[in-house]
Amino acid sequence: MTNSFPRQRNNSKKHSKSYPVYHTINRVAFLLKRISTKREIVTVKREYRFSKAERLCRKTTIERLYSEGDSVAAFPLRAVYLTLEPEMGEPAASVLFSVPKKRFRHAVDRNLVKRRLREAYRLNKHGFIETLNEKGIRMAIAILYLDKQHHTYSHLQARMNKLFQAIIKKESEK
Repeated sequence: MTNSFPRQRNNSKKHSKSYPVYHTINRVAFLLKRISTKREIVTVKREYRFSKAERLCRKTTIERLYSEGDSVAAFPLRAVYLTLEPEMGEPAASVLFSVPKKRFRHAVDRNLVKRRLREAYRLNKHGFIETLNEKGIRMAIAILYLDKQHHTYSHLQARMNKLFQAIIKKESEK
């Protein structure tokens, strides 16, 4: 008799063979380990996502943002931001990304830059959002790409962090 793991059941004799005790213990330990690993993945996934609620979509808010908002630049990025009244259930920051057609004629190029900007925001927003939550501020932000050339993700990530610091500094001066 070999110790095959897991053991196959014989369909002709139902419930005649049972799993050995060591198999059951190992299986339970394996399942518990798997569940705890899944929980860790889920918490990380929630922490770094860029949800629909965080996207700036309201036309009236966008119009107010461009007419009344302040701006900060960290080349090749410029942020136009507007402080809003905090509301229950709303995220601390709603963000819009814009890459002008004048700079990049092909949609493929514009989409590449927007994808890099979204990724840089998604992975670096936590310190910025924590600061906004501490101060009790809610913001609408439009991030505009100014350059005619592509930049690497690491360069955009560094500029995004600089942009966040500039927004916080300018807002704390008010």
